[in-house]
Amino acid sequence: MARGLVASVPDRSFGDGVSVMILRILYFSPSTATGRHDSYRAALAFAWHARAAVRECGLNATIDLQWALPVITSKPQVHALLSGADLLVIASPTYAQGSPWFVRRFLELGAGLQLWGRLGTAFASAGGTHTGGDVTVADTLRSMMGLGMATFTFAQKLVVFGVQQKFLADGQFELGDVWFLQQLARTAIAHLAGRIDVGQTDACVRRWALNTSYYQEFPTFERMDAELGELTRRLNHPLSDPAAYDWWSSQLERDCTPPDARTLPFFNLLPIPGAAGPIIE
Repeated sequence: MARGLVASVPDRSFGDGVSVMILRILYFSPSTATGRHDSYRAALAFAWHARAAVRECGLNATIDLQWALPVITSKPQVHALLSGADLLVIASPTYAQGSPWFVRRFLELGAGLQLWGRLGTAFASAGGTHTGGDVTVADTLRSMMGLGMATFTFAQKLVVFGVQQKFLADGQFELGDVWFLQQLARTAIAHLAGRIDVGQTDACVRRWALNTSYYQEFPTFERMDAELGELTRRLNHPLSDPAAYDWWSSQLERDCTPPDARTLPFFNLLPIPGAAGPIIE
């Protein structure tokens, strides 16, 4: 079963029967052939930003973080993960210029669902020989549309993190990456607030100064570092010390140790660290 912030699908009741909205983040780690869990770490940061945004907007919403990889052989479980949320976020790796086969299989098993009115967005990690993150995000959003979902991203940007294509150590996120994660998470919560009252969306946008023309007023390095520098360092720390996931566990109130796919029946078909392709025996 998928690992989540809660032991089972969250209960929608809140207090005196008030409905609680569910934002579900699906991740597929371990993913690329790097072993760094890039898309998983990005999912943790997105969850952190989303929780903060929910508090700031005062929404009755829960963040449900689920490992989707184990259920790709079960259509009923795929349907349960796809249909049980008000807003769905898919955190995907990129493999060989596009979407990994296991993410495509997951979405294709959603055939037959009619998710009209549900919200959806996606982001991807990419790097080294595994470029094409924009294709991965576009594929994922198109599949969500095919299920009837109303999809969005931050402004007009396809959110991709090139964690092996810049002047940093492989796998490191930079301030700009974490800032875009924050903007996408805030956009998601602003859309979620609109399910109650579009005026709440407007209030969220004003609070965070969300701007579709962000590139004309991009924040300075000093401003981003003051606000997001510590979180960026926390996001990169597991690269040198796996025990650093303990901090994320305390923040998100769940076990954030990266999942181990070695017990999955299709493990030999997954890319492995240091290899150009899947294990072949």
